[in-house]
Amino acid sequence: MTAQSIAMSDPTPEEQEQLRAIAGAIWTPELAVGWNMNAEVANVLSTATGEILKCSEAFALVPRPAGFVPGLSYLVKYWKNLRDYFLAVKSDRTYRACVVTAAANYRSPIEMASMGI
Repeated sequence: MTAQSIAMSDPTPEEQEQLRAIAGAIWTPELAVGWNMNAEVANVLSTATGEILKCSEAFALVPRPAGFVPGLSYLVKYWKNLRDYFLAVKSDRTYRACVVTAAANYRSPIEMASMGI
């Protein structure tokens, strides 16, 4: 296997459930349960997560290195923290804007990725 084929391989069933938990916190669990958690969905979820963290950083809530875009390994390693964080900030009017904006901006891309488009 090449590095590219490893990077593009679909997540394991356990990783898919972890990704689904993160997606459910950003959108809704009802939406996320119907999505095919493939490699492209993981890429879209990584981008959306990065946008939420970048937005939140502007509020000085989540410090992280500049230019950081979380990959699959980051998502599956910190899935509980990310899920809990997204669920917590959804109830805070200031930070909720970060999650809602990412959810709106990446809803179509994640749906298309799930369908293999």
